[in-house]
Amino acid sequence: MTKFLKVSHLAGVATAALSLAAFQPAFAQTGPNDDPQSVSRTGNDTRTATDSSDVVVINGITYRDRTEDTAPVLVYDTDYFQRFEPLTAGDALKRVPSVTFLSDVLESDGVRLRGLDPAYTQILINGEEVPGAGSSSGAIGNGADTAFFVDRIPAELIEKVEIVRSASANRSGDAMAGALNIVLKDGYAIEGGYVRLGALAFDDGRVRESVGAVWGGKIGEGRLLLGASVQGRHNPKRKTSLRYDDVGEDLNNSEVQRDTRDGTDYSANFSWDTPVGENGEFTLDGFYVKTERLQDEDSIEYGGDGQALADIDVVNSNDVDIDQESFSLNGGYKLEAFGGKTSFKLGYASFKDDS
Repeated sequence: MTKFLKVSHLAGVATAALSLAAFQPAFAQTGPNDDPQSVSRTGNDTRTATDSSDVVVINGITYRDRTEDTAPVLVYDTDYFQRFEPLTAGDALKRVPSVTFLSDVLESDGVRLRGLDPAYTQILINGEEVPGAGSSSGAIGNGADTAFFVDRIPAELIEKVEIVRSASANRSGDAMAGALNIVLKDGYAIEGGYVRLGALAFDDGRVRESVGAVWGGKIGEGRLLLGASVQGRHNPKRKTSLRYDDVGEDLNNSEVQRDTRDGTDYSANFSWDTPVGENGEFTLDGFYVKTERLQDEDSIEYGGDGQALADIDVVNSNDVDIDQESFSLNGGYKLEAFGGKTSFKLGYASFKDDS
């Protein structure tokens, strides 16, 4: 019995060796100029074999819109935003990853980065700091007093948006969450002009206007850009709350809330660039934003299961009349001499709140 098992084992090994030898592939040398061969199939159907040398493999990860600086800057230009047809800079930034807003529903004013309040997000216009809008505009949370509300800037004035999502020692404490730079169009961004006319219709029958115009061209030896916009706003919200003591019990009380924010934003900007001498350049730019808005917020609480006049328990009225102006003017001079560059900058910014 033992002898028979040994013979069978040796025969099995020999058979496996013969099988491997029979299926071992054979390699033939090919020349460098061999072309793909046609493989014939049934009928007239012919397919071409693809040479493996045509396959391209890219080593490394490619990041979109990221600079090579020490603190990477994410850049989003008009090609990215125009797909969403935004009306304001706030509407555009809602499409940017990691950017959120600390405001009411359908509002996009105080920017938050990395989940921190607006106090820790630095807002720049053309690389310059701008004063905030203040808590009287309706924003809530830490930093509302110093936050600049980006929904005041019309989208057609934006050239690109730069975002730094990290803190750095070369920035102030209001940039702990990061910095956001809104670069407005200058005299070199456009040749000619365009006018935008539109209207927004709402379910409550209100219709608001949306008008904008931009022109850019050559003036003397320099370039000039002018832009203006009038944006009507209407944000109606309705809420009804039904309160019960427990599941299956009768209605205890109810509340009807109405919050309507109606207003108009006016904005204008300009940019002038002109050469000075052979190696110098003078720039002057500015923007102006005015907001007029009425926030009408009312709340009526009813006792019991009815909503008649006799059932009213509490009436709340929180109306806010907003009148704000932001203004910025910046000038600069650049000179290339002695193998280097010398630049001078002077700017002024103000914020006025008559709310």
